[in-house]
Amino acid sequence: MHNSGPEFFLDRLYDAVLEPDAWPRILDDMARSMNAVGACLASSDGSRTLIAQPVSPGLVDPIQDFVTSGWYQRDLRGARAWPAFREGRTMLVEHDISTESERRRSAYHNEWLRPWDLPWWGAMGVGKDDRQYGLVLLRNDVQGPLSHAEMEPLRLLRPHITRVLSLVELFALKQGEAALDAMEGMDRAAIMLDGTGRVLKFNPRTEPFLGVDLDVVHGRLKARHPANDRGLQKLIARMIAPFRDLAAKGQQDWTVIERPGEKAIVVSGLPIVAGLTDILGGARALIVVNDLGSSAGVDPQKLKALFGLTPAEVRLAMKLGAGMDLSEVSENLEISIGTARHHLKSIFQKTDVRRQGELIKLINRIGGL
Repeated sequence: MHNSGPEFFLDRLYDAVLEPDAWPRILDDMARSMNAVGACLASSDGSRTLIAQPVSPGLVDPIQDFVTSGWYQRDLRGARAWPAFREGRTMLVEHDISTESERRRSAYHNEWLRPWDLPWWGAMGVGKDDRQYGLVLLRNDVQGPLSHAEMEPLRLLRPHITRVLSLVELFALKQGEAALDAMEGMDRAAIMLDGTGRVLKFNPRTEPFLGVDLDVVHGRLKARHPANDRGLQKLIARMIAPFRDLAAKGQQDWTVIERPGEKAIVVSGLPIVAGLTDILGGARALIVVNDLGSSAGVDPQKLKALFGLTPAEVRLAMKLGAGMDLSEVSENLEISIGTARHHLKSIFQKTDVRRQGELIKLINRIGGL
């Protein structure tokens, strides 16, 4: 390692547990010390290579391409490295997993690696809870291939990376528990999910919904009506999806559970962000339940003070937040549909939202403040 030995990174790795924003700089310094373009932490879910976010700055664009172009689902390096790590190998370099002929001819090397000038690779395997992780380094053509001798000093970091991953999982769990308590204080039901979508914990406010609108079946959250459950499962899948920040931009993070004869329930998803959680199996997301039929409503004065809404706009916004559609609001307030649309357009401008669903979500969040 150039410039700094691996011991230089020990304290910084542990500090990053509580300061997730430090990861890009730590990984970048680690890459520089190894004369590499960048570094990242990776894992596998059995069929795909998962890259932990954040990565070092030099890999941001290549990794985004790795995700959006689908290379993570056909990762040649991962397909060979993960089995080798499971069999007991701890250090691998490019020459261990690909031949010169493959590097000249394979689509993986020519369509992804070559355009980004990342032909050379090295990884250190780390085992934790029957799952394999890897500290990955990437070099360009000028920097040349990594050797086993160059990789060997990283061995000092192996047990510490295992401990850091365990601490990150614990920190994410504590964050999730704090969020559950906060939601309880805001009179909101909340359920914490792990990286596979299984229920870890829920707060007491959730209990009235269980057996009525929602169930926990074999550790998984379900809506009782099939149509409602389809929407809920899609929401959960989005919240725990690999590379959510890169691949799910613009996707809806809420769904509605309809109840015949009653006002609907709005179910929202919130990611638990603790650094590296997207490759770990611990706390990953919160599912927050807002009962539109609850007596706890939105204070009209909050809407007026926060966004400068007129009394007419406040009335319309509150009706929308209670689950009415625009035609129902028009009829209820005894105004024309044209007037209702005019008020809605003004509300959009003042609240800086563009869709009615976003407005409903915003109103319900304010109801919990």
